Amino acid sequence: MEAAIVQVIVITATVITWKLVKDFYSRRFHKIISHLIAIATASFMLISTMTLFVPKNYQRGATAEFELSSTSVMIVVGMVALLYILFKYVLVDRSSK
Repeated sequence: MEAAIVQVIVITATVITWKLVKDFYSRRFHKIISHLIAIATASFMLISTMTLFVPKNYQRGATAEFELSSTSVMIVVGMVALLYILFKYVLVDRSSK
């Protein structure tokens, strides 16, 4: 059950990151280029969020593969919130104002 919750959190953070980055860059570049940038950024988000949930003392076959902790969840929520704020409000196209 814990692994399913971690997977939902990780996939949700990755999809939100992909969507934010793709929408931001689609206004500036071609759709294919913006999609490639979004895939690269979402891949890094996937890897970084997965490493947050790996136990510190992981031993293959002896310990659990995922450790669901409130600090890891809060870090993921903070990273996604920071990306949302950056791409929706801070990095606004200055020419459209």
